[in-house]
Amino acid sequence: MITTMTSGDLDACVSLYVDTFNAPPWNESWTDDDAAQRLGDFLATPRAYGVCSLSSDGQVLGFALGHLERSQGDDHFLLKEMCVRTSMQREGHGTRLLQALTDHLAHVRHWYLLTARDSDASAFYERNGFRPAGRLGVFVRP
Repeated sequence: MITTMTSGDLDACVSLYVDTFNAPPWNESWTDDDAAQRLGDFLATPRAYGVCSLSSDGQVLGFALGHLERSQGDDHFLLKEMCVRTSMQREGHGTRLLQALTDHLAHVRHWYLLTARDSDASAFYERNGFRPAGRLGVFVRP
């Protein structure tokens, strides 16, 4: 079942986020406090919208969260985070999360996100209609 994400879902999403991104292939080093700050800030962003995939017993299996941004008369959607429980990946949960976002944000033509190049994640997004940006690049410092 897919539901709209609320602040009441944050603790479960934080736990899932830490478990997922601290494991391979990401091997990051998230703490619960840092993940809670990150996801809480994203959810508090004006015009934020997120969805959760729940098991039949209410366990969060995955979530997707982002916000609308206005650009030249149109709304664009920036997908900030998406996460599916590692043991539940490749079962359609991520695709259903994206579809739920698409259904809710039907007026939005332009979507964007950042993810690792040449990764399972980038392949997933390409299978779901995303493509690498032609003219835009990501710049970082330092």
